[in-house]
Amino acid sequence: MSEKKFSRRTFLKALAVTGASAALVACTPTKAAEIKPISFLCRTDIKSAYAADVAVTEWNKNQKSQVTMDEPPQGDISQKIQAAQAAVELIWDGYSVMETPWATVEWVKRGIIAPMDDYVKGSKITNADKVVPGIIPTIKEAVSYEGKLYGIPGNVGSVALAWYWEPVKAAGFEEKFKGTANITWDDIYTVAKKIKETSPAYTPFSYVSENLSLLYAMIWGAKDSPTDADGLVDIRSEESLNALEWARKMVDEGLMPNTSTDQWSNWLKKGIAVFTCFDVAGTIAQQTFGVDSADTGVNFFPTADSTHGGCPFWINSSVLLNKAKNPQGMLDFYLWWFGPDNDATGQQITKVAAKPCYQYTYDKFVKGQAAYAWEQKGIDLVAKSKWFPINTAWNIEQLAVTPIIQKLLDPANKFSRDVAKTEMEACYTDIKDQLSKQKFS
Repeated sequence: MSEKKFSRRTFLKALAVTGASAALVACTPTKAAEIKPISFLCRTDIKSAYAADVAVTEWNKNQKSQVTMDEPPQGDISQKIQAAQAAVELIWDGYSVMETPWATVEWVKRGIIAPMDDYVKGSKITNADKVVPGIIPTIKEAVSYEGKLYGIPGNVGSVALAWYWEPVKAAGFEEKFKGTANITWDDIYTVAKKIKETSPAYTPFSYVSENLSLLYAMIWGAKDSPTDADGLVDIRSEESLNALEWARKMVDEGLMPNTSTDQWSNWLKKGIAVFTCFDVAGTIAQQTFGVDSADTGVNFFPTADSTHGGCPFWINSSVLLNKAKNPQGMLDFYLWWFGPDNDATGQQITKVAAKPCYQYTYDKFVKGQAAYAWEQKGIDLVAKSKWFPINTAWNIEQLAVTPIIQKLLDPANKFSRDVAKTEMEACYTDIKDQLSKQKFS
């Protein structure tokens, strides 16, 4: 997820500890067309978060095409898969999960993954034709590339506010945070000032990463088109400069730290009042301190009347490996696993992994359920948000922009809008230069 050893994977592991051990009653899979073994590689945290082992067991009870599931070996799994493909020694048909859209183009260009469309059309699984149409439309766009489907999505993550009720209530902002109106940048500034007075033991406001959860989230929340014509996050825009000015003001007034270092651990210790983070931060806090201790919202915006580009979001997707021995069988399993007939997986992702990707899951398990109201609110924003351009810029962008944000937020450095503009222009030039030198083989 970032240059730090921190990712949504950390969240899924934490969530899985409490959720994945619950008993699940899976539906009976429809018979697949061809009898061939299916070899499936599944990330350890996803195995727990999606109850993949339960799904495989249930499938194997009813299918002659048996699924064998492996966990990834140590090291960069993309390199290991690619090496096996080159040596014609690939033993796996599919992998869960690839983070889309950030990794899609690179994995396509390196020949690691294959498009799925023909296998979706060829599936004989009951209601297989309802899976892709059931994907939330913006998510469907984000798991596609050049008109082809490259991922069967499991769950979606997005940047969202989380907070502990104790300091928010002490500051007198309970109704604001319980309300349906969008929380604004001014709201955050005002509540942070009050929390500094009323609950000095808390860091009033903080962020889990300088790029995604702070600057990018604010650009998405402020700008109708958060990325530019070159497919890069528009860090040079007026909205970006406004966000940086706001953030530096927060630092200068002692309302938020100038670095994200140790902020996740501080949140887990109940040391931060309001946090811009990945969307499961609030639920993890609830599991630690009680369901009434914390809550989850959505992104924050310059004004309450528009969400503009919405929020940055990303998807955990199951992919089909190029040169797979049984691609149809693998896709059949995916389509059943996440399909409308498999209530067990729908319930599991709703309860544990959070924010399913399919409208039919929301209709069946989320709507009208108070415990999952935050998921409905979150997906409603994702459904009208701008997805990341499907290109190879993500890693370069985040690594380039993070130290610049840190520099601009450091109180030891003089800050002005002109300084911020100059730094962001230089950073953008560096990103473009690095992109021009990218090579994949």
